[in-house]
Amino acid sequence: MQNTKQSLRKRRRISLWVLFAVAMLSLIVNNYYTLTPPSYIDAKYHMPLVYFLIAYKVIELGIFYMLFYKKHYLKVLAEEYHITSLEKFEKQAKKFFFLVPQGSIVFGILSFKLSGNVIYLWLFLLIAATVLWWVNPKTLLEND
Repeated sequence: MQNTKQSLRKRRRISLWVLFAVAMLSLIVNNYYTLTPPSYIDAKYHMPLVYFLIAYKVIELGIFYMLFYKKHYLKVLAEEYHITSLEKFEKQAKKFFFLVPQGSIVFGILSFKLSGNVIYLWLFLLIAATVLWWVNPKTLLEND
């Protein structure tokens, strides 16, 4: 059980560092390069698309990842650490700690490109960091 916690804490830490590195890189890019919104999308649709991406990411994190992660975690507790349920939980948790930053970075870059404002990228990074901070593997399975 301790190996699972250790592995997930390590993945969480790596994910948070990746988010921090992308934030610093975006600061450098924003200072030295000017991103203009694409001309092939009408200007009146840029901000509604950005708002749609924000809403989609919040719903996606809330429903898909958190529910699936929590579902497998509760199965582990109910089956008293049965090895197959623990393996499924670890697999889902690894996906969670990979997909949360990956999806937020992609949506943030799209929002940055659509709006031309780095604040939207940072918003997505903040959302991902908050979710990763909230899901702390150290507090999981406290009964072991």
